[in-house]
Amino acid sequence: MTSCPRAMVAVEVFALVVQPEQAPAALVATGEQGPAGRPGEPGPAGGSAFQRTAGEALSALRAVYELEGQVRYLDYRDEDNIDLLLGMTLTAANLGEQTNIQRSGPIDDSGWSWTPGPVWLGAAGALTQTPPADGFDVLIGAAVSATRITLNLQQPIELPE
Repeated sequence: MTSCPRAMVAVEVFALVVQPEQAPAALVATGEQGPAGRPGEPGPAGGSAFQRTAGEALSALRAVYELEGQVRYLDYRDEDNIDLLLGMTLTAANLGEQTNIQRSGPIDDSGWSWTPGPVWLGAAGALTQTPPADGFDVLIGAAVSATRITLNLQQPIELPE
């Protein structure tokens, strides 16, 4: 028999320990409402709408006039500004804020209860279906249902005192 060289093999025993990484703890809390975003484009399709700066606190759905870059309520007795009728507010606004205004076309509001027929300018920008007896007759448009009016702003007509 042939002799083979002998080799010594050193075997070391080792253990490989793998530990999964632990995800950092997360704290979940209730968030707060962020600031309001930019208002969308004004007005519905079929109407003429735009934005202006409020010269006083304004409610939606009121007639306004514009003077020196600011809009304010228009009253049917306001002889100084009656020729400056701009349109109707679609949104409420505080002094200095932007408000959407519409000059023509349909406006809907579920809180209205119109009788189909003419709609006039009333006191402090309010709309009415009672024609004025004094001041100015300003036809704003017509109610076509209980909850819709179609704006069609007319020139003011001064009424005799």
